[in-house]
Amino acid sequence: MTKKSDISTPEGYFEDLQQRLQAIPATAPRRQPSQVRRFAPYLAYAASLALLVAVGNFVLRKTTAPAAQEDPYWDYIAYLSDALDPDGYWEEEQSPEASLSNEDIVNFLLAENISLEQLVSYEEGY
Repeated sequence: MTKKSDISTPEGYFEDLQQRLQAIPATAPRRQPSQVRRFAPYLAYAASLALLVAVGNFVLRKTTAPAAQEDPYWDYIAYLSDALDPDGYWEEEQSPEASLSNEDIVNFLLAENISLEQLVSYEEGY
């Protein structure tokens, strides 16, 4: 069983093919891409990464609660006290009037939410 195709080539198509191919001008040599074109994908990646970081930073700053502002002078005083006495050897003599009462100690522990278990474990360490 043979099928006859309705598609045919024009007369003399293959005889003139070689001449027509030679008549096509040779393509110009390819130029090297410029530096900008060569690094364009990397620049696009860096720009998209920077944009992603900026948007993430903006979203996080808007959705988180602001931190409590502390007095920067206390940080400086704490830094100085650590710098001047890093091992904690400095002891100040206190007068009997300056000593803490039991009520002061209890109020401090209640204000700092220190539990009895924490206090016992601290005392066992010493």
